Amino acid sequence: MNTSKGLLMVSCAGICWATTGLFGTFLFNEGVDPINIASARNTLATLLFLGFLLTAHRDKLIVGKKQLALLAMGGLTGIAIFNVFYLSAIDLAGMSTAVILLYTAPVFAVIMSRLFLGELLTGLKVAALVIAFSGVVLVVEAFNIMALIHEPQAALMGLGAGFFFATLSVFGKYLTGTSHRLTTSFYLIFTGSIFLALIRPPWLGIMEVLNYPHLIAAFIALVIISTFASHFLYIYGLSYLEAGKASIAVAIEPPAALFLAFIFLGERLSIIQYFGVALVLTAVIMLKIRLGKSA
Repeated sequence: MNTSKGLLMVSCAGICWATTGLFGTFLFNEGVDPINIASARNTLATLLFLGFLLTAHRDKLIVGKKQLALLAMGGLTGIAIFNVFYLSAIDLAGMSTAVILLYTAPVFAVIMSRLFLGELLTGLKVAALVIAFSGVVLVVEAFNIMALIHEPQAALMGLGAGFFFATLSVFGKYLTGTSHRLTTSFYLIFTGSIFLALIRPPWLGIMEVLNYPHLIAAFIALVIISTFASHFLYIYGLSYLEAGKASIAVAIEPPAALFLAFIFLGERLSIIQYFGVALVLTAVIMLKIRLGKSA
């Protein structure tokens, strides 16, 4: 097994995911609707993925009815609803805060795994939950009542993004043993794009972007790099790497996103918020190291 190649591909996938906030911010600063963009980006990424499978892996398009039902549920929560919450959080709170709130996802995953998969809630997991919660309180400045009153929707959107992103872990537990990873990845994006299209037709986002020619490049990058390439690299990285090690490697996303926000958007956090960032990342690393040991 080419572990080095797998680590490189999964790490690159994390960096690709990290660009979501960067390209999204360019669009939202011009008043482009986040939900329109969510629908358009996933529809176009689905078409790219479909073209790839039709060209090289047609057999991976075959899926059973029971699997499709589970994939549809995962697509609804982990792709469609997640996109609405995450892009709205970026629009309301900025890239830095949104990405940190998103990375409460492993905490939610631990809780859901205990409730729905019967996984043990160990002392390490409890400690990680406490540390992550404390970090979130500092990041969203929950100790500042006026800040919460001013932007409660932003905090809820960010935490909601973390929750719904975590649902992918639950559905993934059921699906990875019965479906090829390419099949699972494609149908999650495909069904997610259908649900988003029911909320907002994808052409609305495309037409909206076309009204701002200087944003077309950012939108194309959001589709190709942040959506299609991230899934593609992650899935192929898993073919060379154990899932536990992959989950550790992809943790490069939050610091990469913060770095991009600092360099290209000039976003700054307060010292207290940086401390909150450190706590959240500490909790994520604790959980992922544990996953790596059990892989």
